[in-house]
Order: sequence, then structure tokens, then C-alpha cells
Amino acid sequence: MARKRFIFLCHLYTFLTWGWMVRVKKLAGKQRQQFWYGILACLTTLLCILVSPVVARDVGSQELTTSVVASDFSRDLENLSPNLSPKRREALTTPPSLVGKGAGGLGIELAYPSNVKSQIVASSSPEQAAKNLYMTGRFSQAVELLQQAYQTNGDPVEKAVILSNLALNLHQLGRIDEATKAIEDAIAILQKIPQSSQLPVWAQIWDVKGNLELAQGKAQAALSSWETAASLYQQLKDSDKAILAQINQAQALQALGLYRREISLLQNLTKDLQKQPDSLAKAASFRNLGEALALAGDFPQAQKHLQQSLEIAQKLASPETIATAYLSLGNLDYIPGSNTKQKKTALAYYEKAAISSTTATSKIPAQLNRLRLLIELEQWAEAQALYPEIQSQITNLPLGRSAIYAQVNLAQRLLEMRQKFSEPNPETIAKILAVARQQAQQLQDVRSESFVLGNLGHLYELSQQWSIAQDLTKQALDLSQSIQAPDIAYRWYWQMGRILCQGKPHCDQSGDITGAIAAYQQAFNSLQNIRGDLIATNKNVQFSFRETVEPVYRRLVDLLLQSSTSSQENLKQARNVIEALQVAKLQNFLQQACQDSKLELDQVIDSQDQTSAVIYAIILNDHLEVILKRPNKELSHYTASPQEKIQDVVKLLYDNLQDDSAYDEVKDYGQQVYNWLIQPIEKELKESNIKNLIFVLDGPLRKIPMASLYDGQQYLVEKYSVSLALGLQVREPKPLNRETMKVLAASLTDPPENQEVSGFSRLVNVSFEVKEIKKTGLAVDWIADQEFTTKNFNKELNTANFDVVHLATHGLFGENRENTFVVTADGKLKIDDFDQLFSSEGQSRKQKIDLLILSACQTATGNDQAVMGIAGTIVQAGASSAIASLWDLDDEASVPFMKEFYQHLGQPNISRAEALRLAQQSLLKSDKYDHPRYWGPYVLVGSWL
Repeated sequence: MARKRFIFLCHLYTFLTWGWMVRVKKLAGKQRQQFWYGILACLTTLLCILVSPVVARDVGSQELTTSVVASDFSRDLENLSPNLSPKRREALTTPPSLVGKGAGGLGIELAYPSNVKSQIVASSSPEQAAKNLYMTGRFSQAVELLQQAYQTNGDPVEKAVILSNLALNLHQLGRIDEATKAIEDAIAILQKIPQSSQLPVWAQIWDVKGNLELAQGKAQAALSSWETAASLYQQLKDSDKAILAQINQAQALQALGLYRREISLLQNLTKDLQKQPDSLAKAASFRNLGEALALAGDFPQAQKHLQQSLEIAQKLASPETIATAYLSLGNLDYIPGSNTKQKKTALAYYEKAAISSTTATSKIPAQLNRLRLLIELEQWAEAQALYPEIQSQITNLPLGRSAIYAQVNLAQRLLEMRQKFSEPNPETIAKILAVARQQAQQLQDVRSESFVLGNLGHLYELSQQWSIAQDLTKQALDLSQSIQAPDIAYRWYWQMGRILCQGKPHCDQSGDITGAIAAYQQAFNSLQNIRGDLIATNKNVQFSFRETVEPVYRRLVDLLLQSSTSSQENLKQARNVIEALQVAKLQNFLQQACQDSKLELDQVIDSQDQTSAVIYAIILNDHLEVILKRPNKELSHYTASPQEKIQDVVKLLYDNLQDDSAYDEVKDYGQQVYNWLIQPIEKELKESNIKNLIFVLDGPLRKIPMASLYDGQQYLVEKYSVSLALGLQVREPKPLNRETMKVLAASLTDPPENQEVSGFSRLVNVSFEVKEIKKTGLAVDWIADQEFTTKNFNKELNTANFDVVHLATHGLFGENRENTFVVTADGKLKIDDFDQLFSSEGQSRKQKIDLLILSACQTATGNDQAVMGIAGTIVQAGASSAIASLWDLDDEASVPFMKEFYQHLGQPNISRAEALRLAQQSLLKSDKYDHPRYWGPYVLVGSWL
């Protein structure tokens, strides 16, 4: 009946447009576009009437006010990793744009293992049919068959297997509670049977249980389940499934932030695989391992293993395995933010995958990925030729979730093409989504239907038909909530917020700002709940953070502050969102959650340090929003709307700060930024007798040392001490005590020349720097030059409780954690190693580091992620603060600077922020180093006391 309704709808469209086509061709472009949108509105209205979806609702949920989504939903399946459970892949993605391998991943192999089936006497056709349905993404139908099989089957072992398969299908449908009960019932059945005779079934049960636990955020429990499963598979001599279970363990370890254990596990798997003879199973294992390494951030090793998978597949002449390997290699090269060269490399891999493939199931993902990249590379002729080919091929896909997602993916691409061309028209895109919706309803696939409706709502959003867009988005949101899927609900909340503002930046003038704020608040809350999972297990989110996550935070702050008289409640809420954005960025950088005992900044400056004020600055489109917190005062807020582009002025200031001949330019640009941030609050700062400014900065502002701002007569450093914080919370601050202070210093004059570390210059003055520190009378332990190896440093660090660790060596704070490290005599000390190296657990040290100083050229890069690198190093080292530089230090100037700094550090009534200011002033007053090039780059991040 549903099919007949849809055929009728298509015939109705033909009737509506017949006789008008000649006239339409004569219309101007804008008129033609309006005509098609009119037809689209008629079609969708009729679609809603004729197809009449039953919207699943969460009875316990509160009434919704609004919702939200990214205008680009398409990045999230670029690198589907088959080592994840199918539901886990779904929970961390949207419908594919750059598609992975569809629904048929690891879970199928584990849920329907052949070695279990061989022991079951009645390997019934319903079970085999359920397996086939699962593999094509028809989960509701598989559930029905399995439930019937369970009722009619009396063998307890078979019932346990059926329940585990049922759990996996229910998991895909978002029915987590039912899935959990099914797996618990399976365990209860097996516990009544001797385990030794049912090891294959137990292995399967523990595998599926691990999938469920990880999807619910129970990473430790999932790790334990997969360890048990791997052990059982090893007892069964099933090396392929044992490897897959261990790859799943790596996912759990990453979710727990245990990167060293994760990498160690994957490296050991590599050794085991190398010993096996070449086979298709080995090729699949190398591919799984490569994708797991990519997720862990080890891209060179990921590339190596994916290439090995390809070579084995080519040796065995398996077209589909070859195509899958090419697809994975393409996904590895293409990530959001890739340069043109990387995109072209990925495009070549996708083309090879499409050529190698012999089935629509593997060909279409490659073709869809090709189409996306052709659009991004603006190769329009090729894109226009490819999309009709894909459209015709999609009909060859078996009915299932993969087919639905492929259609959604194609619709997204066509929307992108409409930004450039008038064709395809909106009606074509709507027809594709209508077919996808009809299929989702036929399959009773709530998640897929939510995606279809949300994308259809986005189509109407782009056509500015706000009422229809709002209704469709609301339906998509209700569906996502009915299956407790916050990973997609946040997108529909986001989309709803945009719709309620009618796409305009100033929502208070034209839209429903109250509803929009509520929508964005719901999107924000959803993101707060799932952000850790997204970042830890989805490579794309790590690289597309600015496109898929960050805009929600920024727009919410913007809406909260749009009122001409923002209330204290709005200001507090906006400040909380700014802080959450900073934490989210840091977690995204580290790819793990940040947990520590912390105090709110308000609490510290209201009671412990009443001479400090906090300045929160966030860049929103063409203006700057600033919130000020003074001790025991209400929050105040002001907006700067400079005529010049904020990013342009900041870049000019940053560039001139490093040119020691550019005095006037530094002062001119520095005064512009000063007028944005400080000038409006000069009076309030004086009234409160403020001596220290704590900045929570955003975007390119993080590249600028605030001490170098200029008021027309003085640099800021001449009036205030300055520090940076990443949010509203800090490690419990405490002043340093000079009498008991212990310093561990490590210096390296000649960096090693090897493949891992190369291109760093000689640091001739670092030994003089440490000698000057020793002359200040502090207790200093020193590791110099070739003695400064990771092993020796670790040994020395744990001989005593050091308050300060001073590293006078090259280092780099890159845009991600893989490129953040310090140089030792034997190579790199990576940020991922800091947590274990500086950990006080199980070591002789009883306390954490108070201050970490990174003193050398290239300590940080000009990228605004540098401060993330510094902050990440603090977190990993467990330190309360760090001092580093925002550009290459002058090796010679660092000697007098550090001498002056250590003379003041820990003195009574002198905070570490004030010690830094006095050291900067000493260079500023000298004739040789008075330009900010020499004294400006030092920044203090974290505790300032």
C-alpha cells in the first residue's frame, strides 16, 4: 500500500507539472526557482498526508520547544571503522557522506559465527534469513524473525545464540534496554550449562555484551567483556575473531583515555598478524587494525597496515577486498581540513575502489565519496556527470539502512551542487528523500527516518519555507528522542534554532529568540553528554570540530548576549558556555576527557585573591563579546564591533610582534586590540584595585600575548600581571614557597639528527640559562645534553618531589597532540607520554608539579592551537600551570629573562604571574631587548598565584 501511495504521488507530480514545463523554461532563474519550491511544498504536503508517518515519541520526555543541526551532515561516516560494533558506528555518525563499509561490520561476524552454527542441529532458515536481513540493515524484520525463532526453539544453547543475535539487532534500532535484557537472558541460560562445551557461544555473548556496554558509555565494563571474549576465541584457536575482539578492546581503551595501553595492544596485534599466512581474513584484520590505528591518531602506521591489506588482497586477486582496502585508504587521506593534495590522493583511491568493486554495495560508497570530493575540489563537470550514475546505481542496493543512507548522502551532495547550479532542482532532491523515507518506514527504522526527515527539513530551511522546515525538523527530533539518540538529536535542535531565527544573525529582530535560545540550549546539553564519546571514537569529529560542534556553542553565546540589557542569568549562562567550549576544545585536542580536582575562578578571586579580575572574550562573526568578572561583583558585559576584521588586525599584530624593527606597528595594532578588550573597563579595574588580569581567550586572540597590548602610553605588562585560563575552573591554586622549592632542569644543546627529530638548530645558551638559575640560590637538579634521555629524565623526576620542572630544549606545540612534543637526546618526548611520565601514582613522588617551564626556540607555533598544546601539556603532566612561548624565542635573550624570573619566583607576596611580569619588564627596560619580540612571547597558563 505504501508503495502504491508513492507511485500515486509521482504520478500526481507528473500531472501537476505537465503543461507547465514549456512555460517554466521561459521563466527567469529566480522565478524558476520559486516555481520549483512551490511544487516542492505541494509534494511534501501531500507526502505527509499520503504516507502518514507514525512518529515514535518518548512519553517521558518533556514538551519540546526547539531543536538544532549542522547544515552539513555529511562528514560523519567518512571513516567508518569495521572494528566497531555496528550500533557503535551508528551512534557516533550521521548518514554517510564519505561512507565506510555500510552496516556489515564486525558485529555480523560476531553475532552469527559459523563455528557456533556448525554445532547447532537445527540451523533453521529463519535464523539464516535473520542474518541476511541484519547484513542488509533490515533490523526490525530480523528482530521479528528472531523473536519467532526463540518462541519455537526448545534447545537452550540455540535460544542463547538467538538472544545474542536479537540483542545485536535491537541495539541497531536503539532499543538498548531490550538489547541488554536479551543478552542478560542469554547469559542466564548459559550459566545453567557446563561452560567448557559451549565456549563458542560464550565468546559470542561476551562480544555482543561488550558492544552494548561501550555504546552505553561503560568503557571499563566493555573492556572486561572483550578481554573475556578474546581469551575464549584464543582457546578455540580462532585467531581472526580473537584479533577483532582485541581491536574492540583498543576502542574501549581509547574511550578511557588509556592511549599508551591502546597503542601497545595494537602494536602487539601487528606482530601476531605478521606471523600468519596470507589470507582474506588476514587482509581484513590488517584493514581493521589500520583503521583502529587511525582512530588512535597513529596515521603513518595506519597507512602501512592498510597498504598491507591492499597488497594481500591484490596477491589473492579478490576484487571486493581490494575495493574495501582502497576505500579505507581514501578515508585515511580525506579528513575535514585536508589540503588539496590530500583530497586528490583520496579521490584517486576512491576511483580505484569504484573500478575494483563488482557489487553496488561496495561501489556506491566509493562513488559517493568521489562525488563529495569532486564538489569540494570544484570539479563541476565530473560531479555533474557522476551524480546521475550514482542515482541509477542506488536502485541496485538491497533494501536496508545502507540504501537509505546512500540516498540521504546523495541528497546532501545535490544540495551542495545547488549552491553553484540551478540543477538539480529541489523537487529532484525531495523525491530522493521521499523514497528514502518510504523505505525507512517500511523497515520501521526510526533512526533512518529521523535522518531523512531532518534532511528534508534542511531542504526547506534553505528554501526559507520556515513553517514546513520547522514541522519536518520537529518530526525528526521526536523520532531521535524516541530512540534516545542524542548524537543526532543535537543536530535537529541546532537546525530548529536556525529555523526559528529564520537564518538571520540578529534573531531578536525577526525571529523567535526565546525559542531559538531554548533550542540551542538543548543542543548544547546534548553535546555536553555525548562530546566525550564523539571525540574519543570518531576521527572526523576531531578534525571537523569547528564545523560540527563549535558553532553550536558560539551561536548560543551570541543569542544569550543579543539582548541590549543582558540579564545576570544570561551572562552567567553565556560564560558557562564559553568555558564549556574551551574544555571541549582541549578534550578535542587531547582526544580524551579532562578530569581533575578544580575550583571555580569566581571562588578563587572572591575569597583568595581579590586583586585579580577575569576577562572572557569570544569572537562571534564580525564582533567581539567580552564579559568581565571582578571580585565580589556582578558580571558586566560589553560588545566591540570594529570596522576592521578582527582576524586581520590580530594577524598583523602577531606578525609585527616578531619583527624587532616594527615598533610603531606593534603599538598601533596593539592599541586597537587594547581598545576592544581593556579600554571599556579601565574605570572598573581601577575602582576594584585590580593588579592581575586573567584572560579566557578565543580563536586567533590566543596567539597574542596580552602583555604586549598598548594603551597609547604603556604596554599592559607595565600596569598588570597577566595569565591565561581555559575556563571557569582551575586546579586548586597555591603560592610557591621559595624556602622549600625544588627545581628539576633539563637542557639539550645539540638536538639529535634522526628520522624522528630533524631540522632543529643548536641551542648554545641553554647551559648558561640553567647555570644562572642555579646562581639564584634555589635547589636545582640538572640533567644536561646527552644525559637528557627520556629514561634518565623519568628516573630523576621520581627521585624527589619537584615543584618546578624546567625544560630548556626544543619543543613544538602543533595543531594536534601528535605534533606536540619536546626534544630529548634520544628523540621525542610526546605529549601522550607526559601523563605516565609525570604521574605520581605508584612513584616515590607524593605531589604534582606546580610549574612546568618550556624554554627554548619553537616552543609553540603561530597556530592558535598553540595554547591548546600548552594546556594539554599541563593536563598530561598533572601540573597546575606552565610557562611557554607563542613564537620562537631568542636563545640569547632567554638567559637574562630566566635569571630575573627565578630571582622573584616564590618570594613572599610575589605570585608566579608577578614574577613573570617583573622578568618581562626587565627586558623591556633594556636597550637591547626592549621590543616585544624578546619579552612578549612568554605566557603563563593555569594557576597564577
